[in-house]
Amino acid sequence: MHKVLGCDSYIFCRFFVKMNETKEMSLESSKNETVLARKLKKTLELKLENDADTVAALKELSTFFQENNLKTRRNLRGQIERRNLDINNDFLSAFKVVKESLDGIHNNVKQMSNSCKQMQTKLKESKTQTEELMKKTNELQNEGTRLTMQKQLSEKMRERLTLTNKEVQELKGGSDKLKIGPEFFTVFEKVQRIQSDCKVLLSAGYQTTGYAVSERMDEYSEIAMDRLYRWSQGAIRNIEHGDNTDNLCQSLHYLQTKPILFNHIIEEYISSRRQTIVRQFLDALTVGGPGGTPRPIELHAHDPTRYVGDMLAWLHQVCPGEAENITHLLKLCDKTDRSSVTAKMLTGISEGVCRPLKSRIEQILVSESSAIVLYKLTNLLRFYENTIFDILKCKSALCLTLYELQQLSYSQFLSLLQTTVTGQLTKSEYGDGTAAGDLSPSLTTSSLLGLLRDVLSGQSVVESSQTDDLPVIVRSVVDPLILHLQETAQRLPKQDAAVYLLNNLTPLRSTLSLYQSDDKRLGEINRRMESCLADLVKEQTGFILVSLDLATIVSIIAQNDGAPLSTIPGTHIEAIHNAVSRLDHLLSGPDLFILPSARLLVSSQHRKTLRQGSHAELVKAYTTVYQAVQDPKNGYESGTLPKTPEQVKQLLQI
Repeated sequence: MHKVLGCDSYIFCRFFVKMNETKEMSLESSKNETVLARKLKKTLELKLENDADTVAALKELSTFFQENNLKTRRNLRGQIERRNLDINNDFLSAFKVVKESLDGIHNNVKQMSNSCKQMQTKLKESKTQTEELMKKTNELQNEGTRLTMQKQLSEKMRERLTLTNKEVQELKGGSDKLKIGPEFFTVFEKVQRIQSDCKVLLSAGYQTTGYAVSERMDEYSEIAMDRLYRWSQGAIRNIEHGDNTDNLCQSLHYLQTKPILFNHIIEEYISSRRQTIVRQFLDALTVGGPGGTPRPIELHAHDPTRYVGDMLAWLHQVCPGEAENITHLLKLCDKTDRSSVTAKMLTGISEGVCRPLKSRIEQILVSESSAIVLYKLTNLLRFYENTIFDILKCKSALCLTLYELQQLSYSQFLSLLQTTVTGQLTKSEYGDGTAAGDLSPSLTTSSLLGLLRDVLSGQSVVESSQTDDLPVIVRSVVDPLILHLQETAQRLPKQDAAVYLLNNLTPLRSTLSLYQSDDKRLGEINRRMESCLADLVKEQTGFILVSLDLATIVSIIAQNDGAPLSTIPGTHIEAIHNAVSRLDHLLSGPDLFILPSARLLVSSQHRKTLRQGSHAELVKAYTTVYQAVQDPKNGYESGTLPKTPEQVKQLLQI
């Protein structure tokens, strides 16, 4: 309100000033009409509607200036001044109230300032006292924290470096010393951990504590090791039940740090399992399985191959199980050479069955009279020797025993094979009937080749043994047989000897070609057969030429000194015609001119080769005669020989 009044007063004053200026302008018009006219013009040009202050002043003036007459115009100035004075009085009254309020606020603030100063003085005094108290409090708190940490550290150290009464009792065993469970191994592991921590304490400089705790833990460790060793001995003897296998694995893990105790346990395991395996082997031989299934192995003692095979198969079945058990038993022994320990254990365990196995197989090998059976046994022993060696992965006593038995069987086989071959050859007389004209393969050859096939049919699946055995076996059978055939052939005529050798060497070559035999030996047999065929072709050619009277004619032609052949006895025209007639007879029936011994050739291929070879020589001889007859100086008539060599060759199907 005061602000509005002040503004209106200002407006009225301004309006009044403008009115006075207008009045003064009218008074001065007489003095200077030009100035008056100019001011009047300026006044008339005023646009009051655009002057906001003038409009506002007029609006305010209209509130109390009701009538526009002379009186009111004269009193207007006084009214405006009185109104302005009233407004100032209102301002003064209003500011008085404000001043009184501000004085009251000032007094209050002054009192508050005094109170604050007093409080500040008291706070300074309290702060001094509080700082001392806080200092003591912090010291006490730090001391309490330190003591608490020391207490916790002591408790943790006691928990980590000592055993509770319950743990000590578990370690010693109390009343049940014969039983060890997972709780024992947990405590024992804690003892070993404490021993490792003692080493850290000693290296950190805590000598007294480290030595004291270490000595105490060493005592506990010795007690635990002694109990663990005694318990392991008992568990090893009852390992077949399988109740303590996992605990025994952990036991060996801890005992491996004591090599003497560890080796004693290993020896105890070897002894226990060796006795068990021997007992089971003897039961399998004499008693059989549960309820009689499978049947006892010795029931098949009359069949050497099955008897020996069943015994070796039983061992082959047992060995993988033992190797697997040992691997499981030593799986936690990380500080020991497990491969060497496993080999030692397998060697010791399998050693027990060597004696009963060797005695039985040796009896079979010594009493066996068949070379075929002996070779089958040799290969059987060789196969299981390699198989069991692959399982055991060490040169055990069992592998050595099988090797010795295999060598014995092989030597017995070779000896019996040589004896059998010698006996067969001794029984043969002149090639089994060759003296009577029978040139077919001898019974000795058939028998020995049958023996060779039967022996080689039982070859081992081991490739190396095939490579090593085959030359020896072939040499033992084939060399005496070939020597015998040659000796027999020497007692026969040349033609019969060639046929006899061909008939006997043919099945021998066929038999050897079925196997991976020595190529050199086959080459020798082939060369020998080719030589026999060449001799036989030569004899057959001579027989044909003599039968056709061409031998004499060819001989005269070769020895002629230039005289006409038609005038020489033996090559005259009648002799030529006689030879041509015989040749026609041969062309119509070639088989009629074959040697009697050549008819006994078993191989059709040999007969074909013999026929073609002799006919080829016949064509050569006929060609010589034909050329001589066609020569005019020999005095033969034209057409003496109606067939050319080419025609003869075609007729003979060469």
